[in-house]
Amino acid sequence: MPKKRNAAQRIGAIGEDRFRLSCQENFIIPNKVEHDFGFDFLCQPDLAASFGRTGPVSGVFVGFSVRATNRDDGRIRLNRADAECLLAAQFPTGLALVQLNGPKSAAVYFRMMDAAFIVELSHFLASAKKAKHFTPTDMRPLAEIRDAIGEVGAPGYLEQVRADAARRIAEPITGPVQIQIHRDADSQATLITSLDLYAWFEQGTPAEQEALYLATFGEPARRDQRMRELALNGKVMGGLAHLPEPYVLAGFVMDHPTTVCVQTTPVSAELPVLRTANEHHFGYVYPAGFALTVSARVEKDGQYVHLMQALADPDSDALLADHPVLLEFLTTCHPESVFCFDNGDGLTLDVTYFDSLGDLARCAAAYRDAHGLDGWDAVPVMVKDMASPESRNSLVFLGSAADPQTQPIPRGLLLAAPEVEEKDCDTVSGTIHVPVVCNLAHSSLVAWFSGHGSVLFHDGDLCGFKVPAFRVDTIEVLPRVPSRSLFPRVLLGPRTLIWDEGRWRESDADTRFWADDVRFRFQQD
Repeated sequence: MPKKRNAAQRIGAIGEDRFRLSCQENFIIPNKVEHDFGFDFLCQPDLAASFGRTGPVSGVFVGFSVRATNRDDGRIRLNRADAECLLAAQFPTGLALVQLNGPKSAAVYFRMMDAAFIVELSHFLASAKKAKHFTPTDMRPLAEIRDAIGEVGAPGYLEQVRADAARRIAEPITGPVQIQIHRDADSQATLITSLDLYAWFEQGTPAEQEALYLATFGEPARRDQRMRELALNGKVMGGLAHLPEPYVLAGFVMDHPTTVCVQTTPVSAELPVLRTANEHHFGYVYPAGFALTVSARVEKDGQYVHLMQALADPDSDALLADHPVLLEFLTTCHPESVFCFDNGDGLTLDVTYFDSLGDLARCAAAYRDAHGLDGWDAVPVMVKDMASPESRNSLVFLGSAADPQTQPIPRGLLLAAPEVEEKDCDTVSGTIHVPVVCNLAHSSLVAWFSGHGSVLFHDGDLCGFKVPAFRVDTIEVLPRVPSRSLFPRVLLGPRTLIWDEGRWRESDADTRFWADDVRFRFQQD
C-alpha cells in the first residue's frame, strides 16, 4: 500500500510555507525549528533600511506557533497544552493564523503574547473547556508584524506584560493590586499587594468560608498560622504563574482598638476589642478568642438580612481564669441586654440578635458559680471549652452542683444492677460517694458527690443506694478520657447514667478506661 498524505498535513505544510514567505516579505527572518514542540519558527527582525541595502539583524528572537486552516471563516483551534506552552515561554511569543484559499493564495494574521492575550488564555485554562478557537477578527494583519516584534523585543517587555496581566486577572477578585518585581545579585521575588489581605483566599465552599471566618475573628495569635493553611485563590494564582518566584502576597488588615459595652439595667460591662473585617463580615474580637460578628447582607427566607453571631474560638487555649473582664462581660449578658459598639458611637443592638451568645453566657455564668466547689482552682477551663457542646454540658452541670439548693444527682433509689429488685436486697445505713465524670477540652473532671442514706446489698454485693440529698465533696482533674456521650456520666459500675438537659437517662456502661477507685463506694455507719 502506498504512503498517503492527508489534508491536515497538506494544509499544515502549505500554511508554514506561506507564513515563511510572508515574513520574508516584511523583513522578518523565519528560522524553522527542527524539533518544533509548541513553536514552529523563531523569528528575527532584519533591520536593513530597504530591500537592496545591507543592515544588521536583531538579536531578539520571537517564537511563533503557526496554525493553518482552509475553513471559510478562518477558524483555528488551540488546546490546553498549546495555551500552556504559549504562556510558559521565557521569550516573546506569538500565534500566527494562515487562512488558505487553495494551495496558491493565503491571508496571514498574527497576535503577539501581550497582556490581553495572556489574560484570555489564562481564563481559558481556568475554565473546564478543552479548546479555544480564534478567527482572523481576533488577530492583526501581517503588515503590522514588524512593528509588533519591535515592541515585544524591548528590554523587560515580557515581564512587564505578565505583571500587567496578573493585575488584570487579580483585580476583579481582590480589588486594586500593586505588583513589584525585586531582584538583586542573589535572589528575586514578586511582591503583590492588595488592599484586602483576605481577598487572596478561596471562598467557594462552606468549609473555605468557615476557615477564613476563623482566621479573621478567632484568637488573633492564631491568625498567621491559620492564614498559612488557607487555600489561595486558584484564578489569582494562575495569573501569577509565570512571574518570578517566590511570590510574596501582602495586604491590609483592619485592627482598630475600640470597646463593646453590654448594658443590663442597672449594671453594665465593657470589653476592649479590635474591630476588624473581611469581605463577608465585620466584627469585634477580644484577644483570648471571643468575637461578635455581623455578616454582609445575605438573602434568607426571601429577605435580605445581616446574620449575627457570637464566636468562641474552638482552638483557643486561653484560660478563662486569666480573663476576668471577658467573664464579667458574658455574665452581664441577659436576654434584655443591649450592646453598644465603638465606644458608644456605633451600633446599638439587642444581645438576642447574636446566635450562640446565650450558650456562651450560660457557660460563663456556670463557670462563675462553680468557683465554690472544692478543687475548682485546679480545673483548666479554656475559651475553647465554651465552643464545645460536651464542655458546656459539663460546666452547666458543675455550676448547678455548686448550688446547695440544687440536686443534680437523682434522689431516691439507684440500682447498679438493673436485674436486681429492691425487695430482694438487704439494707444498711451509711454514706455514699458517687463519681460523676465531666469532660472538658483537655481534661476529665471527677466530681465526687456524697450523701447519707441506705445502701443496698444483694447476695453480699453492693448493688444500689437510696439517698435523699447529695453534696459535692471535691473535684479531681485527670487526663482526658474520650466518651461516647456529650453529657456528664454517673459511674455505677456496670451501669452509667447520662445527665441530659437536666434529666438522667441510662446509657451503656462507659467505665473501661477508669481505675477501679473511680466508682461509687460507701462508708457504713
